[in-house]
Amino acid sequence: MTQLAPVVGIALAVVAVLATLVVLLIVRRRRAAALAAQEAELVEEAAPPPQRRRNFGPGAGTAADQADMPDDGPGLPAFVTAAQAASADAQPTAPFVAEPAAPRQSRGLPAAIAGALAQAVVFRQSFPPAPTGAHSFYGGVPFTPGPLEWPRSAHTGLPLHFLLQVDCAQVPPRARLGVLPGSGALLFFADLSAAPGGAATTEGRVIWIDDAGAAEWTEAEPPADLPPAYADAAAQAWPWAIDAADAPQVLPRWPFAPAVIELTTAAHDPAAPPLTWPESAATADALLAAQGSPVAVFALSPNDFSLRDDGLMDRPWPGFPHDWLSIQTLVAMLLREAGRTSVAAARALWPDLADEDRRTLLAQIESECGEWHALARNKAAFADVTAPVRDAFWQWFSSYAPLARLVAPRGCVAAVETTLHALPGSAAAFPDELVARLAYRHALAVRTAARVHARVPDRLLAAPCETEADQSDRIRRQLLLLELSADEALGHHLGDHVLQFWITPEDLAARQFAAVEVTAPAV
Repeated sequence: MTQLAPVVGIALAVVAVLATLVVLLIVRRRRAAALAAQEAELVEEAAPPPQRRRNFGPGAGTAADQADMPDDGPGLPAFVTAAQAASADAQPTAPFVAEPAAPRQSRGLPAAIAGALAQAVVFRQSFPPAPTGAHSFYGGVPFTPGPLEWPRSAHTGLPLHFLLQVDCAQVPPRARLGVLPGSGALLFFADLSAAPGGAATTEGRVIWIDDAGAAEWTEAEPPADLPPAYADAAAQAWPWAIDAADAPQVLPRWPFAPAVIELTTAAHDPAAPPLTWPESAATADALLAAQGSPVAVFALSPNDFSLRDDGLMDRPWPGFPHDWLSIQTLVAMLLREAGRTSVAAARALWPDLADEDRRTLLAQIESECGEWHALARNKAAFADVTAPVRDAFWQWFSSYAPLARLVAPRGCVAAVETTLHALPGSAAAFPDELVARLAYRHALAVRTAARVHARVPDRLLAAPCETEADQSDRIRRQLLLLELSADEALGHHLGDHVLQFWITPEDLAARQFAAVEVTAPAV
């Protein structure tokens, strides 16, 4: 026991020092908050600036346009300004085409349906997006040769959300199966006011625009009363959002090129194609071939945001966060993470704090995130952040590194991808290695050391996914014109549902797109 006494004494001394440091940290933050409150009392109360919905279609403008917008608001949250004042003397630290087999009769199916079950027109995304115009793309707004009569809900009268546009001329002739138009564009719309639920059907519309005689195509103007997408679940759907006020009206715009693959025949019947999408190694290989250029899988992780000796986390590049939307995205994610982190879970993040101190710290993070978010959401989304503001933000963000490192990889990905799709041609602003590390999120398939990985792709004129509900009767009567799966990068927050557009071969051949039926079954 006598020998243990010095060790126990040293341990108690260390604990006492740590406790003193924690107390000093809490006192310092409370003092900064008090200074902020005093400063706020001396400032004449001003009317709050108007909220600006984060739209990435018409009206979003360019970064240069937004930089010229008047900005009389503060450059930093009040608590940051107060903290800086309190420590002023301190030193700051070409499309692939695999010819499908000729359409054939199978199990008594019409030729077009049998042909669709033996192929798939998939969408190979152009990543990073080029600034040149494309007639096939996800999201944004339609590209048309004239004014567009935007479709509206038959139930609410509100406009439907635009999903994607396909340039029919880019679909190889044999893949059209003798029924798809060979010219013009197909525009797909659906009601995305809320994510698909348990209902078997949902509301959607398909419009075919023939380009015969059209000299110039331009972006359509969305209706002013277009509702926000996924407004009821904005915080879960959009990385920068904390409520419905941040939900955009238009989805992210990502261009693509249609590519055709041939599906293997069903194992139980070599003479006939499968009735549902075959998730097989052969299908993955076909998607990898359609992808063309190989894509590396090296996702961002907390290891890319290690805490340095100076107390700051590593950045993916010195200019990050690069705009105000990046800051809004990071603080929204940190706010959500703090809100769902229990005191028990926080023990692993801050093991030296008492439970009450952890609870206080999480509440403080949420409060300060709210201030940063309120500031950022009223700035021009793609306006540059000045170096002093960027450094102050990163110092604050790094001060909560145990939690911030968990959200930083996803926040960085969301921030960069948003800039890439909203401002096509902006890839040069980011390191080449970083852009390459995001490419796998937009690939049809990737190869790793173990095998080829491919998720079920969005596709045209193909076999549908196997769903909880039996659709065999529908499959024998109708063509799957389009199927979309959940994809956060595209803004398709469908959960465990898929969005399917169905039409009979006869109606498709006759261009009777009003006969399209839209379903959202669970998979």
